[in-house]
Amino acid sequence: MKRFNTKNNFTRQYKTVKKNVNQTSHLVKRGEFGLRSLEYKKVDIKQIQNIKKLIQKEIKSVEKKTNVGKIKVWFYMFPTKATTKLSSETRMGKGKAPIVSQCCYVRPGQLLFELANLSKSKTSELIFCVTNALSFRTQPLFKFY
Repeated sequence: MKRFNTKNNFTRQYKTVKKNVNQTSHLVKRGEFGLRSLEYKKVDIKQIQNIKKLIQKEIKSVEKKTNVGKIKVWFYMFPTKATTKLSSETRMGKGKAPIVSQCCYVRPGQLLFELANLSKSKTSELIFCVTNALSFRTQPLFKFY
């Protein structure tokens, strides 16, 4: 039986995932405030949608109460991987299962979202709401001028 050489042959279906700190997307670039992860986690599409709804709900309530202007949001959690699942009683050798949902893998240090035109007191409230909704540890980031 022929064995795969993993160093030279990258055609394997399951590649190892590096669990190091993300060096490319860990700084606040567009907005004034950001939230980044501290753990490696698989986030389902339902969790992503719930977080988006929660942030948009909080932003709408802030925009109505204050005359700050439009609050901009940039999301960096995009579902890129498909999740498949076979029923529990199927035997081996029936092929790959159908796609059930999608997910994204969040690395330590990766930005989840950014905000602009929001006061620090309101951002602290938003941080508290979002961190309770997430299933992994996060860290708030502020842009320094």
